Amino acid sequence: MLKFLIASFLLLVVAAPAWAKSRDVYPVSCNDLWAAVHDTLDNPRNYGIVSINDSEQKARFVVVGNLTAYTDKVALTAKEGGCSLNAAFLEVGPDNSDWLQFHHRIEKSLAKLQAAKPKPTSISAGQL
Repeated sequence: MLKFLIASFLLLVVAAPAWAKSRDVYPVSCNDLWAAVHDTLDNPRNYGIVSINDSEQKARFVVVGNLTAYTDKVALTAKEGGCSLNAAFLEVGPDNSDWLQFHHRIEKSLAKLQAAKPKPTSISAGQL
């Protein structure tokens, strides 16, 4: 019985990363993702910008409303097929709600910006 439990546990540990969805790599260009990061950080009710570097696509900010003002960081790196968002949130304890809210707001802002982009018009053969 013990061998069965150990084997099941090891199988679960090995298979778990395959089920996990990577939330840090987005299938868009870094410029599009940086626009979403900028849009998210521009909300003064949620974040206070300490510094922002558009050329290097890096930012330092604080989360508004936290009892202790920790400086959090975000940086973008181009990856094949997308852009990697590297975020460092300093949170005490097991709660990672600031990180989760930040990623949720990035995804929401990215969807809003992608919807506002003009779609390329295609010309069919019958219109020529």
